[in-house]
Amino acid sequence: MLEKRTGLKPISEAAIEEMQTKLDHKCKPIGGLGKLEILADKLAGIEGTVDIQTGKRVCLVFAADHGVEREGVSATPRNVTALQAVNMMAGNTTVAAIAKANRCAVQVIDVGIDADVANSKVLNRKIRRGTTDMLQGPAMTRKEAEQSIQIGYDVASQAIDDGNQVLAIGELGIANTTASSAIIAVMLNEPVASVVGRGSNISDQRLQHKADVIEAAIAKWRPDAADPIDVLSKVGGFEIGGKVGAMICAAQNGVPLIMDGFISEAALTIAEGLYPGISQHLIASHASKERGTQLVMQRYGLDPLLELNMAVGEGSGAVLVLSLIDAVQSILKNMNTLEDLDVFFTK
Repeated sequence: MLEKRTGLKPISEAAIEEMQTKLDHKCKPIGGLGKLEILADKLAGIEGTVDIQTGKRVCLVFAADHGVEREGVSATPRNVTALQAVNMMAGNTTVAAIAKANRCAVQVIDVGIDADVANSKVLNRKIRRGTTDMLQGPAMTRKEAEQSIQIGYDVASQAIDDGNQVLAIGELGIANTTASSAIIAVMLNEPVASVVGRGSNISDQRLQHKADVIEAAIAKWRPDAADPIDVLSKVGGFEIGGKVGAMICAAQNGVPLIMDGFISEAALTIAEGLYPGISQHLIASHASKERGTQLVMQRYGLDPLLELNMAVGEGSGAVLVLSLIDAVQSILKNMNTLEDLDVFFTK
């Protein structure tokens, strides 16, 4: 997949125009549905048709631990990743609960949990038990970085083969906002201080320590923004690589993929480095509370659909967008047209 990288086919402008014309003929003011119209257009552009198919959906949750957690950058202990992976497949976490309300399956993929997860419902694709502490060494080898992307690609490909028409992506991984902040700072060439946030609601003192750790790791290993795999390997995480692979697969197959929050945004910077323009194939769900969110959104011209002040992760924001997609489908199916009612607006 990485060895044969080529440019992505652009999303369909013809389908976008046709969808907007269809919406403009509904009995409402032009543009009256705001971001719902933008969402409908985006879905049409990605799928290449106004007959958008969104009924079967799955949230792929990539789970892995981070060695940098040992530096005290998170308020949450690392054993939570394994616990939540099992809880999620039992239907008892935030994203699992929201998914039930939105007719969405959830699949956890273990790409690097620092524990043996004895649960057959968790898909075992473990590379190893957590990344290396990025302050002590590069987070992973280049081969492992490529492997993490390939795993994400393969899992997404199987989900599409299984008939899923929309993919949402989420993650589990203690200290992954540290890795994500490092990736975004390097890939966007931004100061760490303008990117790093509180993650698991850490104190001011720990926030400064977190920024210091990231700056030290970047200074030590000098990840190269011109080589996204190098960045992922030196300061990234296995679950972030998994998300990158899922993004690439969805974009290549014309399947809408809904990003979650900050960790998805870090993955996006890597995916954009590999496949420029891939952001146009993706749907931004919500505005994360993390400081670097706006930098990423502005850089790639994305506008999150929701602003709910959420900071849960897991894919929770991505799955919430499915309710908006269902609203779009109902509008397209059930709403009268101007011609039906013999009503015409004038400017």
